[in-house]
Amino acid sequence: MRDAPTAGMMFPELLEGVEEYQKGSVRRALEVEPQFDHYILIEKDKKRFAELESIRREFPSRDIQVRNQEANEFLQRWCETFSTTRSRAVVFLDPFGANVSWITIRQIARTKAIDLWLLFPLFAVNRMLIKDRKPPKPWGDRLTQIFGTPDWEAEFYTGHEEQIRLEGFGDTELIEKVANMRKISDFLVNRLKQEFVAAAEPLILNNSRNSPLYLFCFAAGNEKGATTGLKIAKDILGQ
Repeated sequence: MRDAPTAGMMFPELLEGVEEYQKGSVRRALEVEPQFDHYILIEKDKKRFAELESIRREFPSRDIQVRNQEANEFLQRWCETFSTTRSRAVVFLDPFGANVSWITIRQIARTKAIDLWLLFPLFAVNRMLIKDRKPPKPWGDRLTQIFGTPDWEAEFYTGHEEQIRLEGFGDTELIEKVANMRKISDFLVNRLKQEFVAAAEPLILNNSRNSPLYLFCFAAGNEKGATTGLKIAKDILGQ
């Protein structure tokens, strides 16, 4: 999944090396042996969709579909028709920005037959969490969409209900951001564990300046395969 670069437009630092990584991630998935029975690549942007079509032609022996659609909408409908008794799948959510809706993640988890790899936009989320005040409403709404709950506010800020009167300024909220990269990561993992059978400790992916950009996360959807899935995931994540 790669959709419109909303977070990249807000935070140019996100763009450093991300497009190259994402282009490479598709090829790496297609080169995995033993191969999957079927692949679905989803891309809303027409230019990147054309790039995926070109990659598809490089692997004529693979059963690959490339869909020019909004990934959240496609995956939610796909999960509703997914055969949970006959099929198993792995979904890799590789968003260009902070565009994954928690509704999509919840739909994947509810199949109890799909494992999830998620590239979570840690840098973008941390930047939306302003230090000395609540995020503006559009960012706050986006954070609620990303985490699937408004509880991030109480988790990442203190004093959000405490008020004092400053002379000439009326009632003013005392806001302090307490979120750091670890706190955001722990909150995300707890949210994944509420939806899936199990979730691994994420791997932090940094840019060339050693600034954290993403969390690479794994969550197991099927109870019977969760132990094996977590073991494989931890090996991949270097745990």
